[in-house]
Amino acid sequence: MAEQTERGAGVTETLARFVTDTHYDALPPAVVTAAKIAIFDGIANMLAGSTQPLSAILVEYLKQIGGNPQCAVVGHDFRTNAPAAAFANGVFLHCLDYEIQGQPVAHGTSNILPPALALAEMSGASGKRLIEAYVIGWEINARLRKASVKCDTRGYHPPGLIGPLSGAAASAKILGLDATGVRMALGIAASHTGGLTANTGTMVKSTHPGNAGRTGVESALLAQAGFESRDGILEASRGFIETLFGAGFDWDELTRDLGTRFQLVDPGFNIKRYPAQIFMQWVIEAAVTLRQRHDFRPEDITYLELEVPGRHERSGHAGAASSGLDGKFDFAYCGAVAVADGRVDIDSFSDAKRFSPTVESLLKKVRIKRNPDIPKDPPDNWAVASVGLSDGRVLSEKCRHYKGSIANPMNREERLVKFNDCAKRRLDPADIERVIGMAEALETLPDVRALMSVLGHRSVK
Repeated sequence: MAEQTERGAGVTETLARFVTDTHYDALPPAVVTAAKIAIFDGIANMLAGSTQPLSAILVEYLKQIGGNPQCAVVGHDFRTNAPAAAFANGVFLHCLDYEIQGQPVAHGTSNILPPALALAEMSGASGKRLIEAYVIGWEINARLRKASVKCDTRGYHPPGLIGPLSGAAASAKILGLDATGVRMALGIAASHTGGLTANTGTMVKSTHPGNAGRTGVESALLAQAGFESRDGILEASRGFIETLFGAGFDWDELTRDLGTRFQLVDPGFNIKRYPAQIFMQWVIEAAVTLRQRHDFRPEDITYLELEVPGRHERSGHAGAASSGLDGKFDFAYCGAVAVADGRVDIDSFSDAKRFSPTVESLLKKVRIKRNPDIPKDPPDNWAVASVGLSDGRVLSEKCRHYKGSIANPMNREERLVKFNDCAKRRLDPADIERVIGMAEALETLPDVRALMSVLGHRSVK
């Protein structure tokens, strides 16, 4: 065994035991409910993401390379092997930037759900086993993120950095690996981490969780077959933690109350109301509210001022978004399109919308103001949208807790609105109802293949 750091000794084994010892019947009801809500949101994202321009490219690529047709590629009437399905469905789930996020900010579902679904479909696992795998994957993903949040990760994108391990943990649970197998799967996955934030705003960003899912499946299958990695990979000298995070890593956060405190409910997660980067949620809601509550026309605006979460303002240049996709990460674009239309949805981030005359005109009138940073844990983010009008009026709206955030959660009806808007792009009403029924009663589903048979079918052309 490689030399281990003094702090964190045995942590890989601790996580492996958490994977093997976590069972549905012992999960608190609130955790099961939260997992089902998160999985439901993930299914919506996969369906909508399967309609995006990158999906056709990706599916054509998968058809070219071929594969054992064991698992569904969501929304495409096409089947491939489990690693490739996890990759494709992970890309679909992430590409809209619409999935839930934890606290500290981290994507999780796109790393965890696609590999778990692929192996559940391959093995005929139950809905209860899928819930177990999701809870485990989310817990490890969230704890790795929290323990490393103060570390300098040098431009790595968290889903590519920690996602392979959470994907491997979820995959290992579906396959029923023992503790040794889980440790080996984590060791294999740890050597396949990466993903550069420089690719934010491009198609490549969504491959980070896609690759995490594919790696998770491959790592678990290889471990099941007897493939060996370095044992104790998290704490090993030159292992995962030392190499990627260094001395700033908080070992206690990784294992404190593991198995008794679940990150899905404490602190919980934010459901995105708008398909854009998390810090855009406050800006969009403020701008949408401004347009909906007040009587003005976009052409009468002399300026649009956006006061944004200070540490997360990507660019001070109005109109910096180079495409509709890039607009998901640009405060100026998100504010402009929200004021232009009085709503923001999936189609708000098309190139046609980005380069429309109204949005182009508004982008020239945007000015960005950073709101002051107030050190808090969790951070207290807010946004203000203000317009000056040609008649001399100045109108303003502030958003502190957007609908869907931990402090202002969505109810079932509001979650169904999001689900239906996503699902209708691939499924007809009858299939949508079938998916809702299975997802909301997931713990009663004897075989996940029943769900995947509908998700893999494209009933709306």
